[in-house]
Amino acid sequence: MPLLRELISKSKIPPSVNQVELHPFLQQPELLKYCEKRGLELQAYSPLGTPGYKEIHEPSIMSDPLLLDLASKYDISVAQLCIAWALQRGTSVVAKSESNAHQKENLMATTTLALKLTDEDMRKIASLDTGYRYFRPEDWWGNAGKALFN
Repeated sequence: MPLLRELISKSKIPPSVNQVELHPFLQQPELLKYCEKRGLELQAYSPLGTPGYKEIHEPSIMSDPLLLDLASKYDISVAQLCIAWALQRGTSVVAKSESNAHQKENLMATTTLALKLTDEDMRKIASLDTGYRYFRPEDWWGNAGKALFN
């Protein structure tokens, strides 16, 4: 949040959206509260945990037992569950998909489904927050990324 604070304090025109990695394994509740207090939209990228790009050893949101169970309960896909969860938290979502079928499925989570998860199910999903990042700039840029993204 230090860079966001600096941006807000020095901008003539304040930002309206903060786009960050956000999914059930990286929920960033403090950042969400910070943005809400300032009227700043928090937007999730990789809300499905990068299923097409993750490495074999990384945890999979799409095959997480709790998420699979909840998706089954609501008769939807895990992707739709994750999108509905993010929207219900008050964040917007950018879900990438090259498949027309997946794009339509993702869109249904925002329109025709109008899914409302129970408070208990929201708490269950909250329990998945391990702070896991799929995108780690420090892995790409060495120490240069740490100063920018801590």
